Amino acid sequence: MRETVARCIVAMSAGLALIAAQGCRRQAAAPVPVQQVVRSVPRMQPEFAMGPLPIEDIDQGAVPSADRTPRQRQPVQPVQAQNTDAQAAAIEEVQRRQDARLLQQQQAASQRQQQELDQEIEQNMRTQEEMEAEPRIQDTPGASTPMQPQ
Repeated sequence: MRETVARCIVAMSAGLALIAAQGCRRQAAAPVPVQQVVRSVPRMQPEFAMGPLPIEDIDQGAVPSADRTPRQRQPVQPVQAQNTDAQAAAIEEVQRRQDARLLQQQQAASQRQQQELDQEIEQNMRTQEEMEAEPRIQDTPGASTPMQPQ
């Protein structure tokens, strides 16, 4: 009974030590590349009235250098929604692939860490078993030994 309790305590201590060691060995996460999406908006030219501001005091004989005819609006080409949708779908697909690749890398790293931890635990258990198998110092031959239950 005592041996079983001692083994459990040793195993738990070894596990806690390994967990603490793993926590101290924190690794910096690789920076995730960010792909920025920039949308272009057609530029509109403001239509300001040409000429002096109404509050300015101007010379009546001066001729304005700008043409006072209002500018005609240039026809705006409609935005092609299909092209934008195709670009968005392509960007989403690239992002999905990057996410899948990152997930695979994280899972592989997790499996490696778990295997390392399992190996360390097995090695600690073997060491513990070897230590228990070694002969111990026995009591003097004249001393009485308590009866052990079978």
